Amino acid sequence: MNIRAVAFAVLSLTLTSQQALALGECRFKPSPPTTLPAGDRFGLCRFDLATLSYAGAGAEQARCLLNPVRPVGRLGAPLGELPRVLAERAGRTTGLPDRATLQAWLTARGLGDSLGSSLAHPVSFARDNDRKSRPATYFVIHDTSTPNYGSLPWPKNIDNDAKVNNLNRYRCSNEIERAHVFINRGGAMLLAHDFSVPWRATKFEMATNFDGALKGLFLHVELVQPRRRDPKFGRGNDFLAPEPGFSGAQYDALAVAFTVASVRAGAWLIPAFHSVIDEGIRNKHDDPQNFELAAFAGSLRRLLAELGIPDN
Repeated sequence: MNIRAVAFAVLSLTLTSQQALALGECRFKPSPPTTLPAGDRFGLCRFDLATLSYAGAGAEQARCLLNPVRPVGRLGAPLGELPRVLAERAGRTTGLPDRATLQAWLTARGLGDSLGSSLAHPVSFARDNDRKSRPATYFVIHDTSTPNYGSLPWPKNIDNDAKVNNLNRYRCSNEIERAHVFINRGGAMLLAHDFSVPWRATKFEMATNFDGALKGLFLHVELVQPRRRDPKFGRGNDFLAPEPGFSGAQYDALAVAFTVASVRAGAWLIPAFHSVIDEGIRNKHDDPQNFELAAFAGSLRRLLAELGIPDN
């Protein structure tokens, strides 16, 4: 039941001035502001601005927010049930590791100075870090959808390919990376923003209806996943994803990031998919593609077992 023997590595964003210049500034194409239909509940999973939460208990929210994502951003059939390790924990403190045990585990794997050093610090808070507001509650899973190979075949081994797994492509000298954490297919992590930094990475969070209230409520993790062009949809698309969508090492690293963020929050975060959060919004993204919830749950169970918290 041990977590896979992954050589976890973390890339720091502490750069020299010369390194920063070499990376260059990131520029993202501006998108028009989103305004959601008026009402008191928003989106597929019925977000309530008054409580800054989706409808239902944690497990009910997670079951909706983890609705499988299909190509072109279509959603599959709703989940019938969550894996037990998530159903028993989402939004709760059940089986949450203590900081000292998690710190020791991280230190033993060379992550004590990166992920472990921040365990005593809180996560971000909504309303742009208003400490009187709700702490970060949602753990949003994305895929990078890059690099795009167009009509070319996949590399022979995308899990080991240097171009696919180069995390430096997501580093920005102006510090506006798209997510808090990036995880490549070998399990290496780029810590772009600490979990205490309020950030937004979905159209939903930036909707005019919320007037910035959601900034800090969501934490964002990008999983490296290359794409190819689907000839049925013209020249410039990136709708084809590999199968399997992600590697075992990515699920293991994702479980670590999820657990670290949850311990810092004081309760298990509620996992969510980017595409589900943005459902119903024009030109929404279609990620993550081919995500295996059972594989993620398996990684989380193995990690908890190593931390002395078996899945009973």
